[in-house]
Amino acid sequence: MGLFLVVLGLIAVYLFHFYFIRRRQLPPGPFPFPFIGNTYSFAHTPIDTCVQKWKDEYGDVMTVFMGHVPMVTIHDSKLIYDMFVKDGDAYIGRAQQRWNEIFRPAHTGLIFSEGSLWRDNRRFALQVFRNLGLGRNIMQERVLDDVTLLIDFTKKELNAGTTEFNFFDELDISVGSIINSITFGYRFSRDNRTEFIKAKKIATEQVLFGGSILYRTMEEHRELFRYLPFFRDTYQMIMNHTAEFTEFLSGQVATHRKNIDLESDEEPTDYVEAYLKHQHKLDKEGVKDHPFSETQLYSGLLDLWVAGQETTATTLAWMVIYIIQNPEVQKKCQAEMDEFVGDRIVTLDDKVNLNYVNATVAESQRLCNLVPINVPHRTTRDVEIRGYKIPKHTVILNQISTVMYDERYFPGAKTFKPERFLDEKGKFFAPPELMPFSVGKRACLGEGLARLELFLFTANLLNQFKFGEVPGKPITGERIVSATTAPAPWVCSISVRH
Repeated sequence: MGLFLVVLGLIAVYLFHFYFIRRRQLPPGPFPFPFIGNTYSFAHTPIDTCVQKWKDEYGDVMTVFMGHVPMVTIHDSKLIYDMFVKDGDAYIGRAQQRWNEIFRPAHTGLIFSEGSLWRDNRRFALQVFRNLGLGRNIMQERVLDDVTLLIDFTKKELNAGTTEFNFFDELDISVGSIINSITFGYRFSRDNRTEFIKAKKIATEQVLFGGSILYRTMEEHRELFRYLPFFRDTYQMIMNHTAEFTEFLSGQVATHRKNIDLESDEEPTDYVEAYLKHQHKLDKEGVKDHPFSETQLYSGLLDLWVAGQETTATTLAWMVIYIIQNPEVQKKCQAEMDEFVGDRIVTLDDKVNLNYVNATVAESQRLCNLVPINVPHRTTRDVEIRGYKIPKHTVILNQISTVMYDERYFPGAKTFKPERFLDEKGKFFAPPELMPFSVGKRACLGEGLARLELFLFTANLLNQFKFGEVPGKPITGERIVSATTAPAPWVCSISVRH
């Protein structure tokens, strides 16, 4: 009886703290259950739909509980810029998610790290990207190599009589080849896709975990949940996934160690080579406790691969779907390229003339609204947000998904309308509310590469081909929401324009 009363007392204390102390100091939001928070809502309704509904009910500043963890979400464009750009240092922290103790030990990597570890490695990664040609014609040539390979493959398939294309797969391997050439120094082969499929599986699983209710519920107390039915299977799946990607990355790094001369003064040809040479230089100079460890390398590679492959390929897949569903948009893009380009390969030099193509890319990014829940930030000091006193270490999100569907900024937000990004003279412009890469100091590291890829793939594919539906197999455009939003499986028809 005594033990029962003790347990009952502990539960009462927990519930009092959870409902009356923690919630009282935070902005309003949907009612959370103990341990699982608001994740129960995602069982039958996609995350982005729930967040949009709650935002309409509770306003531009609200609190959502992901499992045991409260997250303050921000949905107003001006407020987001005031917080994350003008006062960026106050929101530059990262939520220390428990799963990253397994995925990215010691909170390493490029996305979830913070402090000097994050700053030094982000700066290093950006410098490597620049050295590899980002911002210059060298990177454009890398991307155009894979664009050309995709065009040639598609024409070869058409000549062989193919009438139905699973084009998402082809976009996937093309974009995967680009990030793989940057990180590991080689492209994937369409003739033998085994290695790409293995690498793609790693990226896909990382994304799927983020959308799992069980995964989010276990976040704070995975040591306890791992022994319970259902949760036990999820835990084992995560451990198997971790072993798989660690083996894949360690194999890639080991191959590099065997084949490169760490003492060479030659410019590195990929990220891993640049990292290993920099690490060797620091070790040789006797620098103690530098932030370029083996663990950081693996975590950074995981972040680069997942972010660099999954998001761009999926956005391009949505672009193809939208121009098939809106044939007048496809015609306008192609008429513009007929006027300014002709049948040659489109390059960045053409970008200034292709206003409607640029608008189509922007509208594809906005409407596909790829990330239903943004990567969580953490306050580095006490802050005040519209009268709410938010304590240090609170998890906080600039919720870009609701901004890009907000009727205040984008009237008719659920319709595909590239014209919304053209001014009265027909020139392309991007308003501040278009923020697919987020904003502030923790905006997407790969934004420059992604913008390059999205323009070159979109412009060249629409210039070379006409896309349509396969008779009897309509494209639904159904949204499959996880940590990113992918289209339901689809096929299309393709014909050559020139």
